[in-house]
Amino acid sequence: MENRLFEYMNKRIGADFIHTGSPKEAGPVITISRQTGCGARGVAWEICEELNKRKNPSVKTEGNWRYISREILQESAEQLNLDPTALKNVINDKNRGMMDQIVGALSTHSHKSDKKIMKTVQDVIRQFANNGKVIIIGRGGASICHDIKRSLHIRLVAPEDWRIAEIARRMDFSKAYANEYVRKRDEERQLLLTKLFGKKPDSSSYDIEMNRSRFTEKELADSIIQLALIKGLI
Repeated sequence: MENRLFEYMNKRIGADFIHTGSPKEAGPVITISRQTGCGARGVAWEICEELNKRKNPSVKTEGNWRYISREILQESAEQLNLDPTALKNVINDKNRGMMDQIVGALSTHSHKSDKKIMKTVQDVIRQFANNGKVIIIGRGGASICHDIKRSLHIRLVAPEDWRIAEIARRMDFSKAYANEYVRKRDEERQLLLTKLFGKKPDSSSYDIEMNRSRFTEKELADSIIQLALIKGLI
């Protein structure tokens, strides 16, 4: 059977994915976990923008840093041969969060299928991480990539009141609805991680927790870049 994941990664990321000679060392990879409302995409975008500015233009195969989130679910759906309509809904549905989509999908499968789904998600995340120069947002990335030497694992946290206010502002929700939204999403993320790893997540997988309410996206990005430098990722 053709390795569809191999084809996908080679097409999306380039020929560096193909093994040439000795195996390529996994990474570098940065994972960003976050509580609901902390917003990791803007931080990841800032990191990629800055790191790609530092790229050596004389090295053509060096590649760009990128961040991924939706790509994980998309490739997982393809690997699982999901109905094309379902895949389209997963990719284009902007009214539901990715955690909600995964958890919702799980409820329609048997236990055996649940296990297959979770294993596929983990394998896809690991392949992105192995190829390197990637920021993985959520999806249990820190736990899946904890053994990669060239890795940095960040968790963004903030007081609940601040997160509720952020969701209300960002999504134009009432405070009451934002409160329910934050509570529900936090529970769904806990559920997904429990399904992935068979236990409730804890802070031991992260290198550092950062209070999102105290820093701008640019300040957080600059701090994470400094940590990446210290750990030898860049």
